[in-house]
Amino acid sequence: METLAVILMIGLFILILVFIFSTALLTPLIGKKNLLFVIALGFTVGAVGGAFFIAPVFDDIPDMARSVYAVTTTGTDTVGLNVSAKLNVSTFMEDTRKIDGVQSVQSNGLTLKTSPLSEGWIHIFQNRMPQINQNIIYAKIPSNDTVVIEVKNNTDPQQVISDLETWMQYVSGATVKYSIVRVTLEVDARKHDKVISQLPMDDVVITDINGPTENNIKTLINIMPKKSNVILSCGILGIIVGLIGLFIDSIINIFNIIKTRILKLKK
Repeated sequence: METLAVILMIGLFILILVFIFSTALLTPLIGKKNLLFVIALGFTVGAVGGAFFIAPVFDDIPDMARSVYAVTTTGTDTVGLNVSAKLNVSTFMEDTRKIDGVQSVQSNGLTLKTSPLSEGWIHIFQNRMPQINQNIIYAKIPSNDTVVIEVKNNTDPQQVISDLETWMQYVSGATVKYSIVRVTLEVDARKHDKVISQLPMDDVVITDINGPTENNIKTLINIMPKKSNVILSCGILGIIVGLIGLFIDSIINIFNIIKTRILKLKK
């Protein structure tokens, strides 16, 4: 949510409080016995205003705080990505290294979606794949059409995919439908948002973020009250504003009495 939108939402909620206060001021014409009416009006209108105007702003607090933390926090954030192999992953990694704020880019894993494999071929593939490319550390096949591979850091992922695809097609006729490369970025925490904004999001999915910025956001989220409590608090605030409007004359008189006594003590 843009800053202007936040200001507008808060402004509209303040107008709602002004409406409650103004309505309560009319109670001398309605009658002081309508205290319950003022309380009900204040709570209902305050809660509705909180639901429509304050709760949406409240939802955006973590994102707004992230911008603040990004400027003030030191250290590095680790960003996990799934990159479609339709993209030239090697070129993507080289281009990403050039982004201001990126400290390192590494690829250490692949996921291949294949045509269905028989039990026999699953066993053979898991044992033989590390021999097809020397950069493969291990291969695991959790289902008959998914191959999860761990590779050494700084391995050319597309060369590994090419080698495996050619070999699988040759020995068994199995085909690779699509593949995903797991890439890890080490990013200066102060430039986190800037780096993320420059990634080609059509071909990249952020899987996880860890580091001081994200840890601060998680801490903030944990201490923030639930949205229902925020709406309830707005309703209570509406009651308080309504009661102030209802008893404004009495409140002013009390302040005048206190002011008079203070002046007498000073003399």
